[in-house]
Amino acid sequence: MNSIELSQNQQEIVDLTQGAYLVKASAGSGKTRVLTERIKQIINVSKGKVLAITFTNKAGEELKERLGKTEMVKEKVFVGTFHSFCQSILELRFKLLGYSSMPHIFEEDSDRIELIEQAIFQVPYFQNIYSSLEGKQLYEYKYKVLNFISQVKRELVSPEDLISDSENEEFLNLYEEYQDILQSNNAIDFDDLILLIYQLLINNDSVANLYRKTYEYVCLDEAQDLNKAQYYLLKALVGNENKNIMMVGDPNQSIYLFNGSTSDYMENDFVEDFGATVYTLTENYRCSKSVIEASNKLMNLKAEAVNYVIDGIFEIKGLPNEVEEANFVVDKINKLIELKNHKEIEGEINYDKISILARNKYVFKNVELLLKENKIPFFYKSGNIGLKFTSTLMQIFDYYFRIKINPSDKLHLSRLEKLLRISDVYNEELIKLSNFPEAIYILNFVNGLTIDNLSLEIKKFRKLFEDNKVEGLTDDDRKLIIEDIDEFDSNWKTYQMKNQKRTLSGFKNSISLGITNHHKNGNGITLSTVHTMKGQESDIVFIIGMDEGTFPDYRAVKKGGLELQQEKNNAYVAFTRSKRFLFVTYPKQRLMPWGDNKTRSISRFIR
Repeated sequence: MNSIELSQNQQEIVDLTQGAYLVKASAGSGKTRVLTERIKQIINVSKGKVLAITFTNKAGEELKERLGKTEMVKEKVFVGTFHSFCQSILELRFKLLGYSSMPHIFEEDSDRIELIEQAIFQVPYFQNIYSSLEGKQLYEYKYKVLNFISQVKRELVSPEDLISDSENEEFLNLYEEYQDILQSNNAIDFDDLILLIYQLLINNDSVANLYRKTYEYVCLDEAQDLNKAQYYLLKALVGNENKNIMMVGDPNQSIYLFNGSTSDYMENDFVEDFGATVYTLTENYRCSKSVIEASNKLMNLKAEAVNYVIDGIFEIKGLPNEVEEANFVVDKINKLIELKNHKEIEGEINYDKISILARNKYVFKNVELLLKENKIPFFYKSGNIGLKFTSTLMQIFDYYFRIKINPSDKLHLSRLEKLLRISDVYNEELIKLSNFPEAIYILNFVNGLTIDNLSLEIKKFRKLFEDNKVEGLTDDDRKLIIEDIDEFDSNWKTYQMKNQKRTLSGFKNSISLGITNHHKNGNGITLSTVHTMKGQESDIVFIIGMDEGTFPDYRAVKKGGLELQQEKNNAYVAFTRSKRFLFVTYPKQRLMPWGDNKTRSISRFIR
């Protein structure tokens, strides 16, 4: 007997045992609940283990919470992202892939861009091209190369296969240079993590068979976000013997085309390759009647509202300009807060129950200024990222820590030398004369670190700043440093809890993947792009900047086809983040980056 009440459709899916299944589940249909209850049922009746893949660390944490922290769950279920699962394999098997020590993840785009610049400057031909470019052209060229490299890895092709004309022939050489530099740093990027494990599974039968026997069941959430590398990794993992795989997803929430994702892998390839039986969930348990009706109209759907008692609110408002749009939003927020209570919202209406969404971050400019002016608390929702230090001294620590664990890391060594403005970052006399003489304390801290004494050393290091033993720092400096140390300590405690076999390399890579991050929300109103808000919800949602050319984005309008459909999916995701009240606004005039005002029309999605 399930402790959670399920609909007939949901229960039917939960009771499925062996076989391949696709569950097409619309927004708010309880797909995570269904996935959770099915996993619980599997581990209760089967001896086999379950591999549960999510697309974000936060979604993984939510699934773990729902499953409960019993010993049976710990023993029989792996919950994580593709990247965290691949990292767990790489830690054990990196030597089979030709690495003498565990490679480190270069997680930041800035890391990758710097390696691309290094690749460019190693070849005179590219150096000449690069030096002839300025400003925007320079930026676009580097990101063109970056996207090309990512595409090669995501599509599981050779660089030559993507060369369509003479213009990007040069990218072939840059790809090879980039990979050589990565290897010389004993490093990999995010795309490599998937690619390497895929190659390991298809080229090493004994490793592939081991994981196939280990995981009898595979469950995948948000399957509409699959790209080619991820889908083929799953195929390699499952093999021909094990067909116990369930995918859950919503094609209308496919919004990552720029990452090579498409719902085709879920809807077409999976059904054909695995002979999957298709189930559909259309009931909506999350949203009010008004929000569901607006979402249905947007996408021409027929989702059913389970609780018609909750009418909710849906409003569209055009304002003269962006300033007036911001005034309207903040005024409406103030009135809702003054209201305090509403029969359709559980508990008191407060800032934490409100989110403001936009297609792009620049749209928030006027709203942000007005929120600050009105002393209304807010925070920007961050994505699936690792630990970001705010203090300069802890950024110095990050560089020293990376180099200690990975002596081949020339990239971060170079950054450390530039930051300190010295040629030898281990020379104590030079450090004392450097830009940051306080770095001597960091060097001593890092030098003494081992996997066994990390907890104790963090405490001792924190006390240095707490007791004001480090000279030359303001109170604000010390406060920032202590906050960063506490965040690092929190990540370490999470890593300890999740891993029995611990290494400093494993810890650093877990940080890079965001596995150890608690994904804490800030206090107050959430400001978020649609992509970052995916998978989350709020009682009250404002979607701002719904003018043609902003949402949908002008580039998608120009391209049409799939890009424009993705924009429509973005709008659907934004709409369905609202549980009760949804307010959509747009400016009739927008100040353009080059300084003139341009007349704007209402988005085609809400006409």
